[in-house]
Amino acid sequence: MTRTAHYPHPTPAYPVYALDWVSDDTLLLAGGGGATKSGIDNKLKLAKVSKDGKELKYLDELKLSNEEDAPMTLAVSRPTKQLITGINAASSSIQAGKNPQCRVFSYEDDKIAFVKGQQTIDAAWSEEFPYQKLTALSPSNHLAVGSTDNKVSLLSFPSLEQASAPMTLDSELVDLDWGNGGQWLAITTVSSLLLYRVTATEGEKSDSTSSLKLELRQTIYPPSIDISSVSFRAARFSPLASPTPTIHAVLNANRAGKRGGPRKAFVCTFGVVAGPSKAPVTEEEKAGKGKEKEKEMGKEKEKAEGAQDVEGVEGAEGDELGRWDVLVRREVAGKPVTVFDVSADGKLLSYGCSDLSISILDSKTLAPLLKILHAHSFPPTALKFNPSATLLGSASADNTIRTIVVPPSFAGLSAPMVLLLLAILVLLLALVFRR
Repeated sequence: MTRTAHYPHPTPAYPVYALDWVSDDTLLLAGGGGATKSGIDNKLKLAKVSKDGKELKYLDELKLSNEEDAPMTLAVSRPTKQLITGINAASSSIQAGKNPQCRVFSYEDDKIAFVKGQQTIDAAWSEEFPYQKLTALSPSNHLAVGSTDNKVSLLSFPSLEQASAPMTLDSELVDLDWGNGGQWLAITTVSSLLLYRVTATEGEKSDSTSSLKLELRQTIYPPSIDISSVSFRAARFSPLASPTPTIHAVLNANRAGKRGGPRKAFVCTFGVVAGPSKAPVTEEEKAGKGKEKEKEMGKEKEKAEGAQDVEGVEGAEGDELGRWDVLVRREVAGKPVTVFDVSADGKLLSYGCSDLSISILDSKTLAPLLKILHAHSFPPTALKFNPSATLLGSASADNTIRTIVVPPSFAGLSAPMVLLLLAILVLLLALVFRR
């Protein structure tokens, strides 16, 4: 594998839980100590990073209330120079029914400033009150927000008006991603990967709750790839041009295969391997779409393995995808993966692991290209390529971030070179045994 330069940057008394790039050399950080008396401030920070990743200079920081939660998620709108994050209000405010936790901040002129907020979490107050854990912004300016009570809300951006009725999932929500310019939405839970076709309805109203129409087109369950069962950890669309979506996913083993053994992690690429069924969709199947279909599939999960056919979902003619399966897979670690990202050009995948490492894979073959063995002292909490994929930023609760230089090309041994080395080795062994 290729070697590269990488640099740690201390963030004293500031555990970072989310980061994103606003440009190739400007990084946004989010984190803090939450609503505790730890003395650790909640902050949003903006930093300039040198091209070689060696130098990091803070441009601005916005201190947030220590009576509120720390921001744990980030999405960036580069055209409007705004960021979206999730910050629960103080407990007294939540109990009074006010919690505009989905918040927008501007970072124009290298200054972070609050813009507006919107409430998407509707739950009774408790010590385990849910918080916003996932935020994904589409190129078509629609915002998907996921919370720890396994609910997904869709909003228009920048208005933050509700764009579709909220959805409740049957298992733990772990990832959200938009594909094909916002025409597809992947909602990933530990037990299934749900692919929704997204269309805008005609005659949108400013106060509409149905300006987006979502149709469940595919449900993918964790395949059988190891002795022990696996669960989804993350799933992202490939940005590479393709007539049908391709998805890169991380799956972690639920337990070690044997006592004392590794708890493996895998990266899989899912794609269409056969065309859609020509059989007509029955009225009974049509009735099973949407939320009811999702719950039904969830109950049948234990009976299903691997790829699933698209059936029971109504859609436009020719819109069905077909049969999905694993196109390529790789065992990547002996401990669970915690963070995952895909470069904007779709050529590289990166993941951070609870063994404290950061790695880069080739997106087509999943061949390992680069690995930083001890990137952090605690498992990585955030990972993101910059827009041109020349730098990779990672963060952790260990009060550090790390910038990794992504090589323009990855040197490695070609197949002919490997064969030549093997031939030389065989020849040397033959000479040794002749003596």
